[in-house]
This record gives sequence, structure tokens and C-alpha cells, in this order.
Amino acid sequence: MGNTRQRVCALAITAVAITILGSCGEDPGGTVDDGTESTATPASLLFPDDFQGVCSGATVSAATAYDPAAGSHKALYFATYRDDFLDQSSSLPADWTVLFSPDTNALAAVDLVLCARRTAATPVKICDGYEDDGNATQNQVRWHTATYELSVREAQSGNVLATSTADATGTNCPMLMSFDGDSDSVDGYASLPDTVIADFLRPFIAP
Repeated sequence: MGNTRQRVCALAITAVAITILGSCGEDPGGTVDDGTESTATPASLLFPDDFQGVCSGATVSAATAYDPAAGSHKALYFATYRDDFLDQSSSLPADWTVLFSPDTNALAAVDLVLCARRTAATPVKICDGYEDDGNATQNQVRWHTATYELSVREAQSGNVLATSTADATGTNCPMLMSFDGDSDSVDGYASLPDTVIADFLRPFIAP
């Protein structure tokens, strides 16, 4: 990778102050040793990424078996990001999913996995006007609308319960985007609205 530094650039908006950077989704570079002993993570602890392969036909034997008659169901949601799937479970209603906990094997309660695989894309516009630390750049985003194949699967067995297709037609330029340099151009894709995702999953998680 050489000395290339990936940077996150913000779209410049005239006369509007926007403070949406927050944590920028960045993972802290490490942890600080305070001199106390840490408890090792149990080998059996499930992480969200353990369920990512279900979208490609894998199984998670430690997950909960799906029972349509059960009174409660928990799901994780993965959508295409670049060349792989990315956990997007925060798009689901809070009571439909479960958060990772280092203290308990909380994700063992997951019995459903929702997948949105991008199958087609149409370029619609070029987005520019991005800034890096207040300085204008030549960065551009080639923005696309997209078609996604939706599937809901049993987490433990990988069985496909239902499939469908849906179009993401949003044309607004992304406010933040990662670039490798001040003149880098990247592809961006519209994502499905949360309501579309919820409507597809609802018959299985909240019958």
C-alpha cells in the first residue's frame, strides 16, 4: 500500500454547519493496558461476522434453531459492501436483533439472517465538492442506483426461507466518503430503505 493514507472527505455544504463525523466508524487502534488482568474471550463466543457466511450458504451450528412457532426471534442483517457483506443490523428495529456482548454469548439467540446481495447497478450521476479538513479536493463519487436480491435464512441450518428483489433508487450524494488521495474517484451505491428491509423480514420475525 506504500504511504497511501486513506482519508474520509466530507461534502461541502454552503452556509450549513454539519457535525456528523462522530466516530466515523473507525475502530480504535488498540487498547491501553491498565495493569489489571483481563479475562480471555471464551472460544465459543459468537461475533456478528460469524453469521456473514450464512448469506453464501454457510451454517452456524451454535445459533438458535429457527422455530416458526416460537414467541421470539432475533436476526442479523448483512448487505453488499464493495466485494463482501457488511453487518447492517442497526437498520433493523431494535427488538428484532441483538447486540454483541463480551460477557454473555448474546448472539447465540440469533435464529435468522437477512441478506441483501447487490446484483445490478446503474450509474446516475457524479458527486463532487468534497473537502478534507476544510480543503477542497478533486475527489468524485460515481453514484449508482442498485438492485438487490433479498433472502431470509435460518442461521443454524442455512436454509433459505424466502427470496425477493428490491430496487434502491436514492440519488442523493453521500455526505462522507473514504478516498485514498485528493484526486481519487470511487463508486458509490444506493442502499435499500429500512422500511423495505423490515417489510420483507416481518412475516418471519414478527408473524
